[in-house]
Amino acid sequence: MYRTDVYFITKNLAEMPFTTFLPFVFTGISYYMIGLYQPAENFFICTAILILVANTAVSYGYLLSCLAKDINMALALAAPLLIPLMLFGGFFLNSGTVPNYFIWIKYISWFNYGNEALMINQWKDVEFINCTQSGHVVSDDECLNDGQEVLELLSYKTTNMGFDIGLLFVLIVAFRLVAFLLLLNKTKRKTVKVIDE
Repeated sequence: MYRTDVYFITKNLAEMPFTTFLPFVFTGISYYMIGLYQPAENFFICTAILILVANTAVSYGYLLSCLAKDINMALALAAPLLIPLMLFGGFFLNSGTVPNYFIWIKYISWFNYGNEALMINQWKDVEFINCTQSGHVVSDDECLNDGQEVLELLSYKTTNMGFDIGLLFVLIVAFRLVAFLLLLNKTKRKTVKVIDE
């Protein structure tokens, strides 16, 4: 009924309020309950990063759904393609310990960019960490003194914040563009040959 480009653009626009509003609500409810860094600026930066991460994940979902021929194939592709992105995104492995032959996975993982940006937002301005646990002082070799030490331990650099945010935008556009091209290829009308008898 509609041209492919019109359908794809309107679907993206129709879902945009949800992919913006829901991360905002999620962050608004949980941010201060968790006890993250208090200033309002950091809250809004965290919210913006999570909105970008959510939109990147939705873009990846578009790509998978346009790649697969049906829902069963999309579900079968999702886990094997998503798990490596999560593994090398900084949650499970320190980003400085990723082997060189797997480093390329880290660079296409929105988990990596989102995690680094969120960690920088949380820790870059923390000047002192109170090193006590349940009333017991932790030894100096177990204690990190400030946010910079936390970021160094995780192999993150504060100068990468703009880079991470920029690459989240790039991944959103790239995933949606590839998804659109795949959908366009699927919906392309095939020419019918008329055979004269």
